[in-house]
Amino acid sequence: MTSADLRIHNQVRLLRAVHDAAEPFTRAEAARLLGIGRNTAAALVGELEQARLLHEVPAETSGRGRPTTLLVPHPQGPLAFAVDFREDTWTLAAAELGGAVTELETGEHDRTPNVFAEIRAAVARHETPRLTVLGFATSGPIRDGHRLHISHLGWDEVELGELIGPDWPRTVIDNDARLAGLAEARRGALRGMGTALHFHIDFDIGGTLLLAGDAQRGGHNIAGEFGHMPLSGSTLRCMCGVQGCWSLDVGANALIRRFGEAPGYGAGRELAQEVLRRAEAGDVEAGAALDDNAAALGKGLGALANALDPEAISLSGLGVELIRLRRAVIEAQCVEALMEFRRNEPPQIVAGKLGGAGPLRGAAEVAWDAVLNADWVKARLTGGR
Repeated sequence: MTSADLRIHNQVRLLRAVHDAAEPFTRAEAARLLGIGRNTAAALVGELEQARLLHEVPAETSGRGRPTTLLVPHPQGPLAFAVDFREDTWTLAAAELGGAVTELETGEHDRTPNVFAEIRAAVARHETPRLTVLGFATSGPIRDGHRLHISHLGWDEVELGELIGPDWPRTVIDNDARLAGLAEARRGALRGMGTALHFHIDFDIGGTLLLAGDAQRGGHNIAGEFGHMPLSGSTLRCMCGVQGCWSLDVGANALIRRFGEAPGYGAGRELAQEVLRRAEAGDVEAGAALDDNAAALGKGLGALANALDPEAISLSGLGVELIRLRRAVIEAQCVEALMEFRRNEPPQIVAGKLGGAGPLRGAAEVAWDAVLNADWVKARLTGGR
């Protein structure tokens, strides 16, 4: 590594540290964190400020002494866009280096791949020269990084290369549940965990295994389809083609089916939300439906805890409401499903701190991951985007 390579390497490390930090830190703290001298840190910061990547702002004074400054993302620096694509809606947001996210637009769609053109049009409406990369969270597995499957919409082997063309900004796409878990590991309830599980519950349930904060992807980039395991004893056949999937008993689709409506194709969100409201108000039938949903969730979590031994399990989306309204049911069923020697120390089950925004925040994270590297920083320092 040449001295120029080392300089770029340390600038990438500094940008990553600022992006990942829970709160801003000083130049001196940056020097300690990177293991470099203060003069070197000052030179790195100066170059990154000139490239509109970092900025120094005054810290709050606490008495006498030399005023200090904090390192923050440059207010005129690059932006990432993030998309959360649901089975019935989509949301577009802008994401700054450092994790701040601002929602730009949201809309419903017709449940066909035409929605990608709608989202591209929304990106164009908000596009700015600062836009560098787009992160995209989708509610279905993406085999080998380009073949999208969303069984509840009847999408099978949808070729992403035909939907995300050369007119798009640089785009990184991944599964919503995996991205929700990644966001919780970096910004939320799973921060600092060595081994953890996260589940995002919407119409059904999907999840991810996180090792040292990294969401596992598997050999074909489709790991984490826990919802399509027979964990709760269902006798129904799933739209994915498998009988007895856990997702048939957990999530909005299970609530919709319980009240006589046909689930699937992104329909019935309003009914599921009404069931939650009625259950909270004391309605017996709605309460029983929620009990069954929570019990199936807990039973599956216990089975997976036996296999994967997580330090903690976090839930997002509808899972936050299930914890709020039926925590005791979830925990009791989880313990019952554990091997007997595990029952005295069951895994901690927590509500994700990012709630329903987990997939959107995760999309922003993988967008920044795609550009926080030596090639991009070098191009930025020499006047590129």
